[in-house]
Amino acid sequence: MKRSTKRAPASRAAPRRTDPVPPKPSLSGERTEAAPGPPAGRGLSPRWTASAKLLIGLTVIVVAGALIFRFSSLIQLLIVAGIVSFLASPLVRILDTRTRLSWRAAAHLVFLTLIVLLIVAFTVAGFALAQETQSLVRTVQVILLDIPEMLESLSGQILVLGPFRLDLAGLDLASLADQAVVYVRPILGEMSGWVTVIAGGAIESIARTVFVLAAAYYLTLDQLVLNATWKRSVIPGFEYDWNRLRRGLDRVWAAFLRGQIVLGLVIAVVVTIGLSILGVSNALVLGLVSGLLEFIPLVGPVVAGGIAALVAFFQGSNWWGLQPWVFTLIVIAFFIVVQQLENNLLVPRILGTALRLNPVVVLIAAVIGASLAGILGILLSAPTTATLIFLGRYVQRKIFDQNPWDPPIDGILDEPPKGSG
Repeated sequence: MKRSTKRAPASRAAPRRTDPVPPKPSLSGERTEAAPGPPAGRGLSPRWTASAKLLIGLTVIVVAGALIFRFSSLIQLLIVAGIVSFLASPLVRILDTRTRLSWRAAAHLVFLTLIVLLIVAFTVAGFALAQETQSLVRTVQVILLDIPEMLESLSGQILVLGPFRLDLAGLDLASLADQAVVYVRPILGEMSGWVTVIAGGAIESIARTVFVLAAAYYLTLDQLVLNATWKRSVIPGFEYDWNRLRRGLDRVWAAFLRGQIVLGLVIAVVVTIGLSILGVSNALVLGLVSGLLEFIPLVGPVVAGGIAALVAFFQGSNWWGLQPWVFTLIVIAFFIVVQQLENNLLVPRILGTALRLNPVVVLIAAVIGASLAGILGILLSAPTTATLIFLGRYVQRKIFDQNPWDPPIDGILDEPPKGSG
Protein backbone atom coordinates (compact mmCIF):
# COMPACT_ATOMS: atom_id res chain seq x y z
CA MET A 1 0.00 0.00 0.00
CA LYS A 2 1.49 3.22 -1.16
CA ARG A 3 1.85 6.12 1.25
CA SER A 4 0.16 9.24 0.05
CA THR A 5 2.58 11.99 -0.81
CA LYS A 6 -0.04 14.77 -1.00
CA ARG A 7 0.55 17.37 1.69
CA ALA A 8 -2.24 18.72 3.74
CA PRO A 9 -3.02 22.40 3.12
CA ALA A 10 -1.27 24.71 5.55
CA SER A 11 -3.59 26.06 8.15
CA ARG A 12 -3.91 29.84 8.61
CA ALA A 13 -1.91 31.41 11.43
CA ALA A 14 -4.02 32.10 14.45
CA PRO A 15 -4.53 35.83 15.08
CA ARG A 16 -2.56 37.38 17.96
CA ARG A 17 -4.61 37.81 21.09
CA THR A 18 -4.98 41.38 22.24
CA ASP A 19 -6.71 40.50 25.48
CA PRO A 20 -4.74 41.21 28.61
CA VAL A 21 -2.68 38.31 29.80
CA PRO A 22 -4.26 36.74 32.88
CA PRO A 23 -2.17 36.79 36.00
CA LYS A 24 -0.02 33.72 36.51
CA PRO A 25 -0.37 31.64 39.64
CA SER A 26 2.59 31.78 41.96
CA LEU A 27 4.36 28.75 43.44
CA SER A 28 2.33 29.14 46.59
CA GLY A 29 -0.88 28.88 44.64
CA GLU A 30 -1.81 32.61 45.02
CA ARG A 31 -2.63 34.73 42.01
CA THR A 32 -0.25 37.62 41.36
CA GLU A 33 -1.29 40.78 39.55
CA ALA A 34 0.61 41.86 36.47
CA ALA A 35 2.82 44.92 36.90
CA PRO A 36 0.97 47.99 35.67
CA GLY A 37 2.57 49.89 32.83
CA PRO A 38 3.13 53.67 32.75
CA PRO A 39 0.00 55.77 32.35
CA ALA A 40 -0.79 56.73 28.81
CA GLY A 41 0.92 59.96 27.80
CA ARG A 42 3.13 60.41 30.87
CA GLY A 43 6.24 59.19 29.17
CA LEU A 44 5.68 61.66 26.31
CA SER A 45 6.16 64.80 28.49
CA PRO A 46 9.34 64.66 30.58
CA ARG A 47 9.79 66.90 33.58
CA TRP A 48 11.77 70.11 33.28
CA THR A 49 15.08 70.21 35.04
CA ALA A 50 15.92 72.93 37.53
CA SER A 51 18.18 74.68 35.02
CA ALA A 52 15.45 74.61 32.36
CA LYS A 53 12.94 76.12 34.77
CA LEU A 54 15.42 78.84 35.70
CA LEU A 55 16.16 79.60 32.04
CA ILE A 56 12.47 79.77 31.08
CA GLY A 57 11.66 81.94 34.10
CA LEU A 58 14.45 84.43 33.32
CA THR A 59 13.37 84.55 29.67
CA VAL A 60 9.77 85.33 30.62
CA ILE A 61 10.93 88.09 33.01
CA VAL A 62 13.18 89.68 30.36
CA VAL A 63 10.50 89.55 27.65
CA ALA A 64 7.86 90.96 30.02
CA GLY A 65 10.19 93.79 31.06
CA ALA A 66 10.96 94.63 27.42
CA LEU A 67 7.25 94.71 26.54
CA ILE A 68 6.45 96.93 29.53
CA PHE A 69 9.24 99.33 28.58
CA ARG A 70 8.21 99.41 24.93
CA PHE A 71 4.48 99.88 25.51
CA SER A 72 4.64 101.87 28.76
CA SER A 73 2.21 104.56 27.54
CA LEU A 74 -0.35 101.95 26.51
CA ILE A 75 0.07 100.11 29.80
CA GLN A 76 -0.60 103.34 31.69
CA LEU A 77 -3.90 103.74 29.82
CA LEU A 78 -4.78 100.14 30.63
CA ILE A 79 -4.05 100.78 34.30
CA VAL A 80 -6.38 103.78 34.24
CA ALA A 81 -9.01 101.62 32.51
CA GLY A 82 -8.61 99.00 35.24
CA ILE A 83 -9.13 101.68 37.89
CA VAL A 84 -12.30 102.91 36.15
CA SER A 85 -13.58 99.33 35.92
CA PHE A 86 -12.76 98.74 39.59
CA LEU A 87 -14.72 101.83 40.57
CA ALA A 88 -17.69 101.01 38.31
CA SER A 89 -17.99 97.38 39.42
CA PRO A 90 -19.84 98.11 42.72
CA LEU A 91 -22.54 100.02 40.84
CA VAL A 92 -22.93 97.17 38.36
CA ARG A 93 -23.08 94.67 41.22
CA ILE A 94 -25.83 96.66 42.96
CA LEU A 95 -27.93 96.74 39.80
CA ASP A 96 -27.27 93.05 39.21
CA THR A 97 -28.34 91.97 42.71
CA ARG A 98 -31.20 94.37 43.44
CA THR A 99 -32.87 94.45 40.03
CA ARG A 100 -33.71 91.94 37.36
CA LEU A 101 -30.93 93.17 35.10
CA SER A 102 -28.19 90.79 34.14
CA TRP A 103 -24.55 91.67 34.71
CA ARG A 104 -24.09 92.61 31.04
CA ALA A 105 -27.23 94.80 30.98
CA ALA A 106 -26.18 96.50 34.23
CA ALA A 107 -22.73 97.22 32.76
CA HIS A 108 -24.36 98.70 29.65
CA LEU A 109 -26.51 100.98 31.80
CA VAL A 110 -23.67 102.14 34.06
CA PHE A 111 -21.29 103.03 31.24
CA LEU A 112 -24.01 104.66 29.17
CA THR A 113 -24.88 106.83 32.17
CA LEU A 114 -21.19 107.59 32.71
CA ILE A 115 -20.75 108.71 29.09
CA VAL A 116 -23.85 110.94 29.26
CA LEU A 117 -22.66 112.51 32.52
CA LEU A 118 -19.21 113.18 31.06
CA ILE A 119 -20.69 114.84 27.98
CA VAL A 120 -23.04 116.99 30.06
CA ALA A 121 -20.31 117.89 32.55
CA PHE A 122 -17.82 118.90 29.86
CA THR A 123 -20.49 120.88 28.02
CA VAL A 124 -21.89 122.74 31.02
CA ALA A 125 -18.66 123.34 32.92
CA GLY A 126 -16.40 123.67 29.89
CA PHE A 127 -17.17 127.31 29.14
CA ALA A 128 -17.05 128.43 32.77
CA LEU A 129 -13.84 126.49 33.37
CA ALA A 130 -12.24 127.97 30.25
CA GLN A 131 -13.11 131.51 31.37
CA GLU A 132 -11.83 130.84 34.88
CA THR A 133 -8.61 129.36 33.49
CA GLN A 134 -8.00 132.34 31.23
CA SER A 135 -8.68 134.68 34.14
CA LEU A 136 -6.25 132.75 36.32
CA VAL A 137 -3.57 132.90 33.60
CA ARG A 138 -4.06 136.66 33.28
CA THR A 139 -3.83 137.03 37.07
CA VAL A 140 -0.55 135.11 37.16
CA GLN A 141 0.78 137.25 34.31
CA VAL A 142 -0.09 140.40 36.25
CA ILE A 143 1.60 138.97 39.34
CA LEU A 144 4.79 138.25 37.44
CA LEU A 145 4.76 141.67 35.78
CA ASP A 146 4.32 143.41 39.15
CA ILE A 147 7.31 141.68 40.77
CA PRO A 148 9.96 144.17 39.49
CA GLU A 149 7.78 147.19 40.39
CA MET A 150 7.08 145.74 43.82
CA LEU A 151 10.79 145.26 44.47
CA GLU A 152 11.54 148.83 43.43
CA SER A 153 8.80 150.17 45.73
CA LEU A 154 10.26 148.25 48.66
CA SER A 155 13.77 149.63 48.11
CA GLY A 156 13.12 152.76 50.21
CA GLN A 157 11.06 151.24 53.01
CA ILE A 158 11.93 150.12 56.52
CA LEU A 159 10.31 146.95 57.83
CA VAL A 160 9.68 146.76 61.57
CA LEU A 161 9.01 143.34 63.09
CA GLY A 162 8.81 143.79 66.84
CA PRO A 163 12.27 144.69 68.08
CA PHE A 164 13.82 144.08 64.67
CA ARG A 165 14.28 146.79 62.02
CA LEU A 166 15.21 146.00 58.44
CA ASP A 167 16.27 148.91 56.22
CA LEU A 168 15.68 147.81 52.64
CA ALA A 169 17.50 150.86 51.31
CA GLY A 170 20.77 149.12 51.96
CA LEU A 171 19.80 146.21 49.71
CA ASP A 172 20.45 146.27 46.00
CA LEU A 173 16.86 145.63 44.97
CA ALA A 174 17.29 147.35 41.61
CA SER A 175 19.61 144.64 40.30
CA LEU A 176 17.30 142.02 41.80
CA ALA A 177 14.39 143.60 39.88
CA ASP A 178 16.40 143.47 36.64
CA GLN A 179 17.15 139.79 37.18
CA ALA A 180 13.46 139.19 37.92
CA VAL A 181 12.54 140.80 34.59
CA VAL A 182 15.01 138.53 32.79
CA TYR A 183 13.39 135.43 34.29
CA VAL A 184 9.81 136.67 34.04
CA ARG A 185 9.72 137.50 30.34
CA PRO A 186 10.31 133.90 29.10
CA ILE A 187 7.63 132.68 31.51
CA LEU A 188 5.14 135.22 30.16
CA GLY A 189 5.92 134.13 26.62
CA GLU A 190 5.29 130.52 27.51
CA MET A 191 2.08 131.31 29.39
CA SER A 192 0.57 133.02 26.37
CA GLY A 193 0.84 129.75 24.49
CA TRP A 194 -0.54 127.52 27.23
CA VAL A 195 -4.13 127.91 26.08
CA THR A 196 -3.11 127.02 22.53
CA VAL A 197 -1.23 123.97 23.74
CA ILE A 198 -4.23 122.86 25.78
CA ALA A 199 -6.54 123.27 22.79
CA GLY A 200 -4.12 121.39 20.57
CA GLY A 201 -4.00 118.45 22.97
CA ALA A 202 -7.78 118.28 23.32
CA ILE A 203 -8.16 115.84 20.42
CA GLU A 204 -5.51 113.52 21.85
CA SER A 205 -7.13 113.70 25.27
CA ILE A 206 -10.51 112.79 23.79
CA ALA A 207 -8.97 109.81 21.98
CA ARG A 208 -7.31 108.62 25.19
CA THR A 209 -10.58 109.02 27.09
CA VAL A 210 -12.46 106.96 24.50
CA PHE A 211 -9.82 104.21 24.69
CA VAL A 212 -9.93 104.16 28.50
CA LEU A 213 -13.74 103.98 28.57
CA ALA A 214 -13.81 101.20 25.96
CA ALA A 215 -11.18 99.14 27.79
CA ALA A 216 -12.92 99.71 31.13
CA TYR A 217 -16.24 98.68 29.61
CA TYR A 218 -14.92 95.33 28.36
CA LEU A 219 -13.06 94.70 31.61
CA THR A 220 -16.29 95.27 33.51
CA LEU A 221 -18.20 92.90 31.23
CA ASP A 222 -15.69 90.13 32.02
CA GLN A 223 -15.47 91.06 35.71
CA LEU A 224 -17.02 87.80 36.92
CA VAL A 225 -14.65 85.69 34.83
CA LEU A 226 -11.64 87.77 35.88
CA ASN A 227 -12.60 87.49 39.56
CA ALA A 228 -12.98 83.72 39.29
CA THR A 229 -9.57 83.47 37.61
CA TRP A 230 -8.04 85.73 40.26
CA LYS A 231 -9.40 83.49 43.02
CA ARG A 232 -8.30 80.24 41.34
CA SER A 233 -4.75 81.41 40.60
CA VAL A 234 -3.18 79.68 43.56
CA ILE A 235 -0.31 77.28 44.16
CA PRO A 236 -1.55 73.93 45.53
CA GLY A 237 -1.22 73.84 49.30
CA PHE A 238 -1.32 77.66 49.70
CA GLU A 239 -5.06 78.19 49.34
CA TYR A 240 -5.46 79.81 52.75
CA ASP A 241 -2.43 82.08 52.33
CA TRP A 242 -3.59 83.12 48.87
CA ASN A 243 -7.07 84.03 50.13
CA ARG A 244 -5.59 86.13 52.93
CA LEU A 245 -3.16 87.87 50.57
CA ARG A 246 -5.91 88.56 48.06
CA ARG A 247 -8.18 90.03 50.75
CA GLY A 248 -5.34 92.22 52.04
CA LEU A 249 -4.54 93.55 48.57
CA ASP A 250 -8.23 94.25 47.94
CA ARG A 251 -8.39 96.27 51.16
CA VAL A 252 -5.37 98.38 50.20
CA TRP A 253 -6.48 99.22 46.68
CA ALA A 254 -10.17 99.63 47.47
CA ALA A 255 -9.33 102.01 50.33
CA PHE A 256 -7.10 104.12 48.11
CA LEU A 257 -9.07 104.24 44.85
CA ARG A 258 -12.55 104.76 46.23
CA GLY A 259 -11.49 106.65 49.34
CA GLN A 260 -9.14 109.03 47.53
CA ILE A 261 -11.82 109.94 44.99
CA VAL A 262 -14.25 110.71 47.81
CA LEU A 263 -11.60 112.84 49.53
CA GLY A 264 -10.83 114.71 46.30
CA LEU A 265 -14.50 115.50 45.70
CA VAL A 266 -15.05 116.64 49.29
CA ILE A 267 -11.96 118.89 49.27
CA ALA A 268 -12.91 120.36 45.88
CA VAL A 269 -16.39 121.29 47.10
CA VAL A 270 -15.19 122.64 50.48
CA VAL A 271 -12.38 124.73 48.96
CA THR A 272 -14.65 126.13 46.23
CA ILE A 273 -17.32 127.15 48.74
CA GLY A 274 -14.81 128.48 51.26
CA LEU A 275 -12.84 130.59 48.77
CA SER A 276 -16.08 131.92 47.30
CA ILE A 277 -17.20 133.07 50.75
CA LEU A 278 -13.81 134.67 51.40
CA GLY A 279 -13.96 136.45 48.05
CA VAL A 280 -10.92 134.86 46.37
CA SER A 281 -10.92 135.14 42.59
CA ASN A 282 -11.19 131.99 40.46
CA ALA A 283 -12.61 129.94 43.33
CA LEU A 284 -13.96 127.25 41.00
CA VAL A 285 -10.62 126.56 39.34
CA LEU A 286 -8.78 126.68 42.65
CA GLY A 287 -11.27 124.20 44.14
CA LEU A 288 -10.86 121.78 41.23
CA VAL A 289 -7.07 122.10 41.44
CA SER A 290 -7.20 121.39 45.19
CA GLY A 291 -9.32 118.29 44.60
CA LEU A 292 -6.97 116.97 41.92
CA LEU A 293 -3.86 117.69 43.97
CA GLU A 294 -5.29 115.56 46.78
CA PHE A 295 -4.06 112.55 44.79
CA ILE A 296 -0.45 113.74 45.14
CA PRO A 297 0.82 112.67 48.58
CA LEU A 298 1.93 115.37 51.02
CA VAL A 299 3.00 117.90 48.39
CA GLY A 300 -0.37 118.31 46.65
CA PRO A 301 -2.27 120.11 49.45
CA VAL A 302 0.71 122.42 50.08
CA VAL A 303 0.89 123.37 46.39
CA ALA A 304 -2.88 124.00 46.29
CA GLY A 305 -2.69 126.27 49.34
CA GLY A 306 0.31 128.12 47.89
CA ILE A 307 -1.49 128.83 44.60
CA ALA A 308 -4.57 130.13 46.43
CA ALA A 309 -2.39 132.33 48.66
CA LEU A 310 -0.65 133.91 45.66
CA VAL A 311 -3.96 134.61 43.97
CA ALA A 312 -5.35 136.15 47.17
CA PHE A 313 -2.29 138.38 47.64
CA PHE A 314 -2.13 139.75 44.12
CA GLN A 315 -5.83 140.00 43.27
CA GLY A 316 -5.85 143.64 44.37
CA SER A 317 -8.92 144.14 46.55
CA ASN A 318 -11.41 142.03 48.47
CA TRP A 319 -14.88 142.72 49.75
CA TRP A 320 -13.72 142.54 53.37
CA GLY A 321 -11.55 145.63 52.90
CA LEU A 322 -8.47 143.87 54.31
CA GLN A 323 -4.86 144.47 53.47
CA PRO A 324 -3.46 141.97 50.93
CA TRP A 325 -1.11 140.34 53.39
CA VAL A 326 -3.86 140.00 56.03
CA PHE A 327 -6.22 138.54 53.43
CA THR A 328 -3.48 136.11 52.34
CA LEU A 329 -2.93 134.95 55.92
CA ILE A 330 -6.67 134.29 56.26
CA VAL A 331 -6.62 132.15 53.10
CA ILE A 332 -3.58 130.22 54.38
CA ALA A 333 -5.32 129.69 57.73
CA PHE A 334 -8.39 128.40 55.88
CA PHE A 335 -6.30 125.78 54.05
CA ILE A 336 -4.60 124.75 57.28
CA VAL A 337 -7.98 124.22 58.96
CA VAL A 338 -9.22 122.21 55.96
CA GLN A 339 -6.15 119.97 56.03
CA GLN A 340 -6.43 119.40 59.78
CA LEU A 341 -10.08 118.42 59.47
CA GLU A 342 -9.24 116.13 56.57
CA ASN A 343 -6.36 114.38 58.33
CA ASN A 344 -8.16 113.93 61.66
CA LEU A 345 -11.77 113.34 60.60
CA LEU A 346 -12.06 112.32 56.95
CA VAL A 347 -8.96 110.19 56.35
CA PRO A 348 -9.48 107.77 59.31
CA ARG A 349 -13.12 107.22 58.33
CA ILE A 350 -12.65 106.97 54.55
CA LEU A 351 -9.21 105.43 54.08
CA GLY A 352 -9.02 103.56 57.40
CA THR A 353 -5.71 101.93 58.35
CA ALA A 354 -5.01 100.16 55.06
CA LEU A 355 -2.58 102.92 53.96
CA ARG A 356 -0.89 103.71 57.27
CA LEU A 357 2.51 104.78 55.93
CA ASN A 358 5.26 107.00 57.25
CA PRO A 359 5.21 110.42 55.51
CA VAL A 360 8.89 110.11 54.59
CA VAL A 361 8.20 106.74 52.93
CA VAL A 362 5.28 108.25 51.02
CA LEU A 363 7.42 111.16 49.83
CA ILE A 364 10.25 108.89 48.66
CA ALA A 365 7.73 106.63 46.91
CA ALA A 366 6.20 109.63 45.14
CA VAL A 367 9.60 110.73 43.84
CA ILE A 368 10.40 107.21 42.61
CA GLY A 369 6.94 106.89 41.03
CA ALA A 370 7.36 110.22 39.24
CA SER A 371 10.68 109.11 37.76
CA LEU A 372 9.25 105.78 36.60
CA ALA A 373 5.73 106.60 35.38
CA GLY A 374 5.21 110.37 35.62
CA ILE A 375 1.89 111.60 36.99
CA LEU A 376 0.41 108.10 37.17
CA GLY A 377 3.42 106.95 39.20
CA ILE A 378 2.85 109.77 41.68
CA LEU A 379 -0.86 109.01 42.01
CA LEU A 380 -0.33 105.28 42.60
CA SER A 381 2.82 105.57 44.72
CA ALA A 382 1.03 105.20 48.08
CA PRO A 383 -0.98 102.01 47.35
CA THR A 384 1.95 100.48 45.48
CA THR A 385 4.22 101.08 48.46
CA ALA A 386 1.62 99.62 50.83
CA THR A 387 1.35 96.56 48.57
CA LEU A 388 5.12 96.01 48.49
CA ILE A 389 5.34 96.37 52.29
CA PHE A 390 2.47 93.92 52.77
CA LEU A 391 4.02 91.30 50.46
CA GLY A 392 7.46 91.92 51.96
CA ARG A 393 6.16 91.09 55.44
CA TYR A 394 4.68 87.86 54.16
CA VAL A 395 7.95 86.83 52.46
CA GLN A 396 9.93 87.72 55.59
CA ARG A 397 7.73 85.54 57.79
CA LYS A 398 7.92 82.60 55.37
CA ILE A 399 11.71 82.84 55.02
CA PHE A 400 12.15 82.59 58.79
CA ASP A 401 9.53 79.79 59.08
CA GLN A 402 7.07 81.97 60.96
CA ASN A 403 3.31 82.04 60.64
CA PRO A 404 2.38 85.22 58.70
CA TRP A 405 -1.06 85.27 60.32
CA ASP A 406 0.00 85.12 63.99
CA PRO A 407 0.06 88.06 64.54
CA PRO A 408 -1.69 88.81 61.25
CA ILE A 409 0.12 90.99 58.74
CA ASP A 410 -3.17 92.06 57.15
CA GLY A 411 -4.85 93.31 60.33
CA ILE A 412 -7.65 90.74 60.11
CA LEU A 413 -7.99 88.97 63.45
CA ASP A 414 -9.40 85.57 62.56
CA GLU A 415 -7.84 82.27 63.41
CA PRO A 416 -6.01 80.38 60.65
CA PRO A 417 -6.63 76.68 60.24
CA LYS A 418 -4.41 74.34 62.20
CA GLY A 419 -1.16 73.40 60.54
CA SER A 420 -1.00 76.46 58.29
CA GLY A 421 2.09 78.60 58.20
